[in-house]
Amino acid sequence: MTAPAPRRLAAGSDIEAVDALLDVGGLSLVDAGCGAGDLARALAARGAEVVAIDPDPAQAAANAAAEPVAGVSFARAPAQEMPLPAGSVDGVVFSRSLHHVPAGSMDAALREALRVVKPGAGFLLVIEPEPWGTYHDLIKPFHDETAARRLARAALDRVATAGFATCETYAYETQTAYARFEDFRDRYANASYLEYATEDVDSPRVRRTFDAAFDGAAYRFTTPHWIALYRGAR
Repeated sequence: MTAPAPRRLAAGSDIEAVDALLDVGGLSLVDAGCGAGDLARALAARGAEVVAIDPDPAQAAANAAAEPVAGVSFARAPAQEMPLPAGSVDGVVFSRSLHHVPAGSMDAALREALRVVKPGAGFLLVIEPEPWGTYHDLIKPFHDETAARRLARAALDRVATAGFATCETYAYETQTAYARFEDFRDRYANASYLEYATEDVDSPRVRRTFDAAFDGAAYRFTTPHWIALYRGAR
């Protein structure tokens, strides 16, 4: 039987997508692979208590040094080793991060999510960029995540589908705008969790794709996203 097509959400950001699906007020959550913690802070602003984890040493140090935010606790930890007791949280969120987990550890990361959520009531929310769209075309020459994103979906099919009672899928699209190429280049060349030199990003092919996206005011790119919301942890 063919799986139903994801239902499209009227959302233009990760937090808008979460808002469309969940009321997180009063919930305890894990933001796995939190990056700079923007989503964790937004969830806390809506009344959630969030443990935000990231394995990257530089990012974890920056998070620890940032101004404290009520409702958010940062920790350095990989998704496959969540520093939480079993059955202790309402939900785990992977926002654009599951495909960054090493391929051999994706299943373990999802089993960790199952371990830490409350039996019966616990949920897993996974947001993954699709391997197409104009932003994907822009970064593909130096940062092709197509295989990693497919591996993430396969891991969900193996572990999450069996571990939760139900799964709902959704889709939405985000836009990213840059005023100049240098802003885009520096974002990737300076990212602590990526190993790219400036010349990897600043190539003629990438510049041509970037320049073609100018709309008269900015250089704009779209990213389609797929969401899976698993409920009822077994």
